[in-house]
Amino acid sequence: MLHILRHSPHAEPRFASCLRAINANQSLLLIEDAVYALLPGTSGRNALEYLPASVSLYTLETDLLGRGVALDDISNRIEVIDYHMMVALCVEHTKVVSW
Repeated sequence: MLHILRHSPHAEPRFASCLRAINANQSLLLIEDAVYALLPGTSGRNALEYLPASVSLYTLETDLLGRGVALDDISNRIEVIDYHMMVALCVEHTKVVSW
């Protein structure tokens, strides 16, 4: 299952709900304001670090750059992707949930 999270970790309860719903061997794609969770030292980043290692983490490069999140600040665990790769992820997974 692919979870697509677009809401800020600071303003929306959906961020926490999504993290509670993710199981091992699933994937999480952070887009739009959810990329703020990748900022170092934030509670969102800490929460992402507690996800099982089998959870694949992705983010859209355009959303990072558009919100001023430096690529150097992104954890090595996060794969930075483009729109074409986002479409491929959606096709690859049998179920997609948008938060």
